[in-house]
Amino acid sequence: MDDELILLGQIVRYQGNKGHVRVEPLTNNIDRFFQLEDVVVEKSPGNSRYEIESTRTQNDFVVLKLAGVDDIEAAEELKGSYISIYESELPRLSEDEYYIYRLEGFTVVTSGGRKLGELMEVWTDSGTDVFVVRNDDREEYLIPAAREIISEIDQEKRRITVEPIPGLLEL
Repeated sequence: MDDELILLGQIVRYQGNKGHVRVEPLTNNIDRFFQLEDVVVEKSPGNSRYEIESTRTQNDFVVLKLAGVDDIEAAEELKGSYISIYESELPRLSEDEYYIYRLEGFTVVTSGGRKLGELMEVWTDSGTDVFVVRNDDREEYLIPAAREIISEIDQEKRRITVEPIPGLLEL
């Protein structure tokens, strides 16, 4: 199996005049950028690997200085490109942590055995992530990814078991 590229952000513009690029993070953990030594820049016609010389945040953006990108013109050429890393380079997580993209497609069931559907996406915009679950009848359930509700995530069986609070599935 090929080592898949995992999307972390998109270069939206240059920053300053020394080749820094401003990246809009597409991950819910902006601190991941500070753990990286290099990244893959996905730009047509091909991908290029760049060593990271420095990382900082500015407002909701990440500002990277990539080796060999030393002026405005070079940084501007990367505008619109995606920043990725290979899946094998992802940091290891603790036993109760999961990468969201790996959970998509899991079957979601209640602790009583009722199948709710498939995890289609995860909203990460609020303080608590929200699982968007859709069944075969196209009904959707919005389930907060809170410890009180998510009772088990079985990666081998690709199944998430939930303990819904009263009224959650009627919304």
